[in-house]
Amino acid sequence: MIGNWKSYVAALLICVVPLAVATAGAPSKDEVTARVKAAVAYYKANGREKALAELNKKDGQFASGEDYVDVHDVNGVCVAHPVTPALVGVNRLEQTDPNGKFVYKDIIAASKAKPSGWIEYMRKNPIDGKIEKKLAYWELNDGLIFKAGTYEAGK
Repeated sequence: MIGNWKSYVAALLICVVPLAVATAGAPSKDEVTARVKAAVAYYKANGREKALAELNKKDGQFASGEDYVDVHDVNGVCVAHPVTPALVGVNRLEQTDPNGKFVYKDIIAASKAKPSGWIEYMRKNPIDGKIEKKLAYWELNDGLIFKAGTYEAGK
């Protein structure tokens, strides 16, 4: 009997643990929105220089693995990216997703009509390596676009 119980637990762990790991890195839409709003509040309270320094820290308060806030100006230039610092200073206006969607052009265009919103685009999910739909929340503040996202599984 105990042998069967151990087999059952082992089988359950083999099935459940990979699922938990695959979805653990994907924040919910509410968590994404809260992270962006917290970053904007920090920016307002601490000013541009201190906020961008914090937003560029890989181990900062606005970055936790693949759950992070990146910041671009309204011309498409990346000014903060805690996970890929080489992007800072790069104009990403012409960058497209795998389907040819101009993600940053679309966000910038939308920011002229409203101060925040959601965008969907395709991106390689770093958790499973597959090209998947990414949902990103963005908010415009002081000429900067604060953005964070999640993969569809994290909705």
